[in-house]
Amino acid sequence: MSFPHPLRRLNPFEGLCLTASDLLDEQTYHRRSLQRHAVFLNGYGIVQGLHVELEQQRKQYTAVLKAGYGITPLGQGVHLPNDVRIPLTVPKQDGEYMLWLFHVEQPDADAMRTVFDTADTREGRVIETAAPRMHAADEEFEDGVALCRITVRLGRMVQAPLPVPRAGRQVRASESYLKPRVLDFLRLSKKVLQNLFRTRTVGEISIGALGLYSAVASAEMVLLEEGTSDRVLYRLAGALIQYSHDFFHPLPPSTERIGQYTEFLRRVHAEVPGPDQGDETWLKWFQSFERLIQPLQRISDELESTIEAER
Repeated sequence: MSFPHPLRRLNPFEGLCLTASDLLDEQTYHRRSLQRHAVFLNGYGIVQGLHVELEQQRKQYTAVLKAGYGITPLGQGVHLPNDVRIPLTVPKQDGEYMLWLFHVEQPDADAMRTVFDTADTREGRVIETAAPRMHAADEEFEDGVALCRITVRLGRMVQAPLPVPRAGRQVRASESYLKPRVLDFLRLSKKVLQNLFRTRTVGEISIGALGLYSAVASAEMVLLEEGTSDRVLYRLAGALIQYSHDFFHPLPPSTERIGQYTEFLRRVHAEVPGPDQGDETWLKWFQSFERLIQPLQRISDELESTIEAER
């Protein structure tokens, strides 16, 4: 994380004539120092609240934004004190969009002060507020907090249940969209393994089976901690795919469904990002990981219904 501006503070001395610019520089120094502290200590994103619910009445869409607090990539805190309802205009172009909450500063019209030795008046205070706006998903803003993704297609808007950056020392994993998906994959993988071990499909415990079973058990231990970060969840999902590939790839094609799943798993395994890749790359890959859960559920159900016949 780097910042475009150096920290520069006032250097007072006897006889210094203070101006408005000097006072502004002093304020700016303290604000930027606090902002850096916030980013380096807590990261950026949603800290608390700011949950979004998309409502539709006929062809009109409204985003219900809950009160909360977030930190922008530059470290500026953005506070929404009350729940708000935001009318949304459906974009003309289909695609992925992001709803943002921006930090806004505006002069306080209720704090007018007289300009010295003139008849002019100016606002003597600045009010910091927040304002939501929707932009294309590929646009990034340093003065805003990303709230939720919205998919626009054929004039309709659907809230995409994908994660956005989170910050703070709150319980991140329990609020994250990633953790339930990883837990589903763990649960189903363990169930499939347990059922396969009861059939002739797995006559002996292979290295791949032992590796996957150990990975599932280890991942469950990792996820016992409530504060698991999104980055750890991404890497955990990638490791599970690698162990799953090593297990399913050499399996005999006992059923067509397992064969189809193995081929899909091979493609997802080939696309696992490297550890040096950014969160955006991991997020795109995670969508493929999520699509494995439904066919894995079908395999689990199929094994459950036929287990007695194959014993």
